[in-house]
Amino acid sequence: MSVIMGLSLMNLTGCQTDSPGATNTLGSYSTMINSTPDKVTVAAQKAADDLKLLDIVGNGTKIDGTVTAKNAQGDVITINIEQAGDNVSKVTIRVGSAGDDAVSKQLVDRINSHLSWL
Repeated sequence: MSVIMGLSLMNLTGCQTDSPGATNTLGSYSTMINSTPDKVTVAAQKAADDLKLLDIVGNGTKIDGTVTAKNAQGDVITINIEQAGDNVSKVTIRVGSAGDDAVSKQLVDRINSHLSWL
């Protein structure tokens, strides 16, 4: 019985992805990015545009930001950005109700790419 409960608890906790510093917790993909939330928000909007997502809306400040969009299937994609230190932002991406690591990783790669230009 305790083995079953232990396995159940393992499924509820976050797991490490193959990307350094990134985790996937219950469908939400999180990572740290070296930049301020306002710059990350702008980069996230551009990343969503690069992937041809629909209905892109972004709002950001020096301490936080949010970008929402939709994919072709109508799933909502939410990118939350929070200040995590000096010039460091925590980015959490959720694709639909279950999450999608592949799309989340593409968005993070594009965000980092755009930040190199900002």
